[in-house]
Amino acid sequence: MTRKQLEAVISESVPFTVQLADGRSYKVPLSDYISLPPKNATVAVVYEDDGTVHVLPLLTMTGLTYRTGKRSSA
Repeated sequence: MTRKQLEAVISESVPFTVQLADGRSYKVPLSDYISLPPKNATVAVVYEDDGTVHVLPLLTMTGLTYRTGKRSSA
């Protein structure tokens, strides 16, 4: 997974799931639940409502699942 691929999905403002090579997956319901450090980051940080923080190396990410198109405001 590249930073550019992840940034493209984040910019869609739709919920998505990140899959890792070890079989784990992380749901990202809103773009506020993920962040990328500035400049050439090799990790993504995924946040959960309960305060859990996951620091995930981009090299371990094997896929993204999401629906295309903007989220409706209704």
